[in-house]
Amino acid sequence: MSSEDNNSYEYTSTLSSEIAIPYPIRFWIMLLFYIPSVICSLFIFYNFIVQRTLRHALYNHIILLLLIINFIVQLTNIPWILNYYRLGYVWLQNPFFCLTWTVTDEGLFITITVLFAWATIERHILIFHDRLVSTKYKLIFFHYLPIIIILLYCMCYNIIVIIVPPCENTYDYTQPICGDILCYYELQSVAAWDIVVHVLIPTIIIIFSSIALLLRVIYQKYRMRRPILWRNHRKMTIQLLSISVMYLALCIPTMLMEFIHLCGVPEDSDATFTSYAEFFAYYGNFFLPFVCAGSMPELKNTIKKIFPCWRRTRAVAPQTFTLSRRGVGAQTLLSRQTLVHN
Repeated sequence: MSSEDNNSYEYTSTLSSEIAIPYPIRFWIMLLFYIPSVICSLFIFYNFIVQRTLRHALYNHIILLLLIINFIVQLTNIPWILNYYRLGYVWLQNPFFCLTWTVTDEGLFITITVLFAWATIERHILIFHDRLVSTKYKLIFFHYLPIIIILLYCMCYNIIVIIVPPCENTYDYTQPICGDILCYYELQSVAAWDIVVHVLIPTIIIIFSSIALLLRVIYQKYRMRRPILWRNHRKMTIQLLSISVMYLALCIPTMLMEFIHLCGVPEDSDATFTSYAEFFAYYGNFFLPFVCAGSMPELKNTIKKIFPCWRRTRAVAPQTFTLSRRGVGAQTLLSRQTLVHN
């Protein structure tokens, strides 16, 4: 590669990753959210181990799987990007590390996106078509089998496109995620498949399934008028909608930019916005444990046990007691008997 090509490449890389937030500030901003997020993840895992009701609830299974994959990202991808912001370059400058980093960043993000898209569909089954999971075989076919198929597909895709592609990846150790350059994505068909199947379709499913779930639950509440059933449905609905809002708010900008670039818009035209979107997309990994914990009533009860002061806040307000006339007369008679006796 000539020196002119090198200069052009370095200019493009710098332009695509340069934002107004310096590396040291990015480091401390991310670290401020990273540590509490890891603690929250460990807190959720501990409660899943000790609380049987959390483990046995079908609607928690895919949420737990998302949290496990997200926790893997927290233990690998996030510390590596923090170390990059601290040093200004990739610490381990070898292809194996860059390949591992790309898998945890690109491959696990695809897995989380596709899994959550299925979670929005499955929530309709668990709330409105629970007969489909009423038997052992139906439970395997409609609950466990789709999750297994998604995991196997994502694993095969990551192996073919990222781990052992029929081409040679090039890495830039001066850029985050070693430049995040996958040679297979130079093929228009592979890039289109990735954007459409792993970004566009899951996002559309998440949006429409979440809106449809909310409307169906509200309609069923006023139609059936069964408070107990409504409380159960409300719990599952709030859990899913909370994750959907968080996910869409933080990830749609990045997905939108990828789709625009696929349509032929040059990447340099919106490099700054893309860099900001990619940076704040990491906060989806930080906020996911908090959103899940806040939408699980069982975990709220555990938090109240850990912090008893939360349960006593209602005792501060003054309370008024009303005594009936009969009760006042009995109290007066008792006082007079006490005085005579004395």
